[in-house]
Amino acid sequence: MMKLKTHFDIFSFYDKIKADGMPIAWCSAFAPAEALLAAGIMPVYPENHAAMLGALSPVRDATKPYSLAAIDRTNAWGLHAPKVCSYALSDIGVLLGDVESPIHGLPKPDLFYACNSQCNVVERWGDQVQSICKERGQDVPHYVLRTQRLAKREEHNAEEKADFKNQMEEHLADICKRFGTTFSETKLREIVAESDRSNHLWQECLELARKVPTPWSNTDAFAAMAPIVIARGLPECTVYYQSLFDELTDRVEQNQSFIQEEEVRLIWDAIPIWPRKNWLAQFAAERNCVFVASTYTHSWWFKFDADNAMDSLVDRYIWNTMNRSTQWILDWTLDMVRDYSADGIVCHWNASCGIWNSYVKRRLPGYTEAGVPHIMIEADMVDARQFDEDNISNQLSEFIESLKKAKV
Repeated sequence: MMKLKTHFDIFSFYDKIKADGMPIAWCSAFAPAEALLAAGIMPVYPENHAAMLGALSPVRDATKPYSLAAIDRTNAWGLHAPKVCSYALSDIGVLLGDVESPIHGLPKPDLFYACNSQCNVVERWGDQVQSICKERGQDVPHYVLRTQRLAKREEHNAEEKADFKNQMEEHLADICKRFGTTFSETKLREIVAESDRSNHLWQECLELARKVPTPWSNTDAFAAMAPIVIARGLPECTVYYQSLFDELTDRVEQNQSFIQEEEVRLIWDAIPIWPRKNWLAQFAAERNCVFVASTYTHSWWFKFDADNAMDSLVDRYIWNTMNRSTQWILDWTLDMVRDYSADGIVCHWNASCGIWNSYVKRRLPGYTEAGVPHIMIEADMVDARQFDEDNISNQLSEFIESLKKAKV
């Protein structure tokens, strides 16, 4: 497997944020980061922190990531799944104290900003953070940006978009008043333009995996997506993806592939199994197999218009792939199979994330009807105890071999 040379120093990034002294907003992943930045607020992401807790281990053992002690700490405090997911349990465990974090925890929150276009757990997550901070004598206002679900419709209507925009503007006005900052339309246009540039580069990086054989694996993209989550709108995000794109295009020009003998190409469906991301990449590579795309990384595709900055934020943040109709998601995934010349799909049934899993299960008949080979493996995004290595090894081995035979 070819290792990436381009890296985003996430540790230095968080160190810089802690030293900058800007008011800090703990945000759900699909909160409008660009608008907060234009209001003088620095967004940070508990979900990204939780993913780090699951992906890294204090003893360099994938079966013992930081997340285990954090989950246990939150459970002992009295909070359990399914009220919140293992992401929330992990992050809250560090906030409660006496639990290690590779970045020594996120900077202390001044506010929590949740957007429920992804799920309702993010609102409950913010409620818990607010409650813990209140017990410590800290007032952490909790803003919730709400949108309607698109269970049977393809798009939000004009009235719903106007309401979403009104909520954003009311929140921003209150935040600026509370923290003594100023919202700047000029700054917003600049930030949205920067965000659009980095997002365009990110998409180009992902699309390079359409090449057969692929120059890189989507398991590497799981880690490479961090800046598009935590640094949208910042110049360092654009710089990173330009460097990544240059490295990947150089591989293409030199006819370098991620693995030497690529026989099988797979799509990953749903959130990664962070503790076993590297294990899965190695397991696949040993069988001349590679993950070329995923519904997770490809959910982070944003297109903005700096000339209509606020409206373009509304158009993008009012929905995401977890808030679309079953048919839309099925068609989108099947398009991905075709566009990336994939042979099959590996669906992750995540023990603690109900909304994405329900889509996985509801789409399985659609995959069958479309004639796309697929399997479903059961695990969890950060709770390594949910990963049955023997069982999953057998499932994946049989699946990959069946795809090889089918190609012959």
